Amino acid sequence: IVPGPFLAEIYKKHGPTLLESNVRSFLKFNGGVNKGIRGTILNEKSRFFTYNNGISTTAKSVETTMGEEGLLITAFTDLQIINGGQTTATLAATNIKNNADLSGIFVQMKLTVLKEDNPELIRNIATYANSQNKINMSDFNANDAYHVKMERLSRSTYIPVAKGKPLDLWFYERARGQYLVELSRQ
Repeated sequence: IVPGPFLAEIYKKHGPTLLESNVRSFLKFNGGVNKGIRGTILNEKSRFFTYNNGISTTAKSVETTMGEEGLLITAFTDLQIINGGQTTATLAATNIKNNADLSGIFVQMKLTVLKEDNPELIRNIATYANSQNKINMSDFNANDAYHVKMERLSRSTYIPVAKGKPLDLWFYERARGQYLVELSRQ
């Protein structure tokens, strides 16, 4: 876990060189994601850690010390933010542009210490850390009370069948992919 002010300061100091292994540069506040990150910083900073996916980083080496809270990193050599450049740059930009107080903001950090120069490994980390299945807007509604209730009804209400045929339930797919998962289990 790294403090938000630390990320903002190293981005202000090192700028885009901190993101050289990242797949994108800072996309400003043109997109909804960065606007959302900025909105969380300004309006719900106590929930930043909960809402944000964190960052993936690499370094050639780290120095540590044992503190009251556990092991603390005191120095990095060649730190690169492979995934999470938008988070990092948005923290810095919001601090500069809006004079936002970043105290109390923390970010999850996955750190890979590279024992040797391995561009392919860095490329793979960037690829996999930036990959996920596409999320449709309808996916965000899957846990709404209405859909949960419909799913429960579908698992307990039999459908009308022709005389002599076995009773059967109907299937309400609340979350995308549920039906195929159920078929594969049978």
